[in-house]
Amino acid sequence: MTEATPKRTANELMWASGSLATGLLFNAMALYSLFFMTTILGIGAFTAGLLIFVSKLFDGITDPAMGAISDRTRHRLGPRRPYLVWGAILMGASFALFFNLPAVEGTAVVWLALAALMIYSASYTVFTVPYLAMPPDIATSYDGRTRVMSFRVFFLMVGVLAGSAGAPVIVGALGGGVEGFRVLGVGLGLLAITMGLIAFFGTRPLPFPKALDARGEPFSKLALSPFVDMVAVLRNQPFLQLTLVKLCQLAVLAVALACTPYFFTFVLQRSPADIGIYLAVFGLSGIASLVLWRAVIARFGKKQTYMALLVAYAAGMGSWLFWQPGEAEIFFYARAVFIGMASTGTVLCALALLPDTMEYDRLSCGRSRDGIMSGVFTLVEKLAGAIGPLVIGALLSAMGLITGRDPDIIQPEGALFAVKLGMSVVPAVFCLAAIPFLMAYRLDEKGLQDARLQAQTAGATTS
Repeated sequence: MTEATPKRTANELMWASGSLATGLLFNAMALYSLFFMTTILGIGAFTAGLLIFVSKLFDGITDPAMGAISDRTRHRLGPRRPYLVWGAILMGASFALFFNLPAVEGTAVVWLALAALMIYSASYTVFTVPYLAMPPDIATSYDGRTRVMSFRVFFLMVGVLAGSAGAPVIVGALGGGVEGFRVLGVGLGLLAITMGLIAFFGTRPLPFPKALDARGEPFSKLALSPFVDMVAVLRNQPFLQLTLVKLCQLAVLAVALACTPYFFTFVLQRSPADIGIYLAVFGLSGIASLVLWRAVIARFGKKQTYMALLVAYAAGMGSWLFWQPGEAEIFFYARAVFIGMASTGTVLCALALLPDTMEYDRLSCGRSRDGIMSGVFTLVEKLAGAIGPLVIGALLSAMGLITGRDPDIIQPEGALFAVKLGMSVVPAVFCLAAIPFLMAYRLDEKGLQDARLQAQTAGATTS
């Protein structure tokens, strides 16, 4: 079956729709988890950031382990597919649980929040790691992977739009308090479950061939522990370099989203609805730019496009430092458009490169470790999600942010300046930090072709 048939394209689109679920929950959680804990549950800013960080460290165990389990699974439903069902249900339900926690007194609320965050993180892993390991078998060509990943990025950006722009609208429509967050948790949780199940049913007709080594034989089972394998896949230099780029890139988004509610509330003095408008423009601009970035990648290459977009992303985020009261409204929307386009482009570039590093690993070591690699990549996503709230929480706490439910709180000047730094300078620094790692990345289409020839030659020699 050719990769471009209408039926296969429809199946690929259904698989890609699973990214709406992950984008939805990831962005809503990144946007509001810290803010919810400090303003609704009454937890201190640094403590709240630390809770998120600890829950993400827990994923240091669950992500590689889930990757190894995914690689070993042989099920009548097909490779990795059973986890899409259970993962979708669990992550949607645990998301709803977190935003429906009671605001109890004392340290009990801290332990409740930590438990809910850890359950959510583990559930997200069950879905995401097997899901992200599927692309090398869905699309087998260099350009085909860019097409499939562009579908995924489209749904991911729809999820970003629904999670980050829709969440403030829901919360604001219900008064910005406890009830708004409760409805947010249940509503987005149910939507995520639905999209995850669509991805499951969409993958059913797709041919998932058995992975073969250089001699045309089935890959042997992974003999090493998932954690030893995790170290082993990081010896794959292109994958290691891409992973470090992704860590910095996702830290940009995590820092910005964690800071956004504080920035809009205390610095810009805008309503939750304005957060929704800003992030809606951000998301829609990103979705609209996908066709452009695919054309740019085809013309200039994945790495070169990625490099330019990281610089643009840093410039866009850094521009918030120069915001002043009375600034023309056009600059507010211009930032949303520019940053949204740059952010989406970097996501597409990273996801287009990931399957290439997976194939290179197969060709280099002679066995499939896609699940482990997916687990590492997902772990990086969550570590970045931990860095953002921890950095912002520590910064705001050090500069004197006042926490609590009182809507009339007047924040000190130091806290307001910290919020401004967290929305501009901090994400820009993370963005620029990714560039040296990307410069070291060398795997291109010619490199993959050379690796295939070497594998075929090795297979012919040993046969």
